[in-house]
Amino acid sequence: MAELDGSYPDLIMINTIIAAASGGITSVLLKHRIAGTYEIRTKYDVSALCNGILIGLVAITGPCNNVEPWAALIIGFLAGITYGLSTRLLLRLKVDDPIEASQVHGFGGLLGLFVTGFFDRDAGLFYGDDGRQLGI
Repeated sequence: MAELDGSYPDLIMINTIIAAASGGITSVLLKHRIAGTYEIRTKYDVSALCNGILIGLVAITGPCNNVEPWAALIIGFLAGITYGLSTRLLLRLKVDDPIEASQVHGFGGLLGLFVTGFFDRDAGLFYGDDGRQLGI
């Protein structure tokens, strides 16, 4: 991969696309079942697809230059699951967020912080680090 000032633009683009696609597909297939809002008319929800893509983008933003593409796929999948779980939580707490910005940006950003500690190639827990990056 071409290195440019210590960054990998091609890896960043690939990881961003993979995480967004994975988050969108996971959200459209699982969000309503996880959140408990499944109806036949919401089986394929365009807003769930769009917000799934967004939460995948938010979650991969932090580690995008230092994770492998397979990890970006998992991060996007976890982002889609997080979207459904956070929607369920906020519905249960009766928080009014009609465009679900809290789920996408708040919970997606928190997920991005945690996955960096696990999947980072240099200091991630899955790459033999002692957990310092996760602790940070």
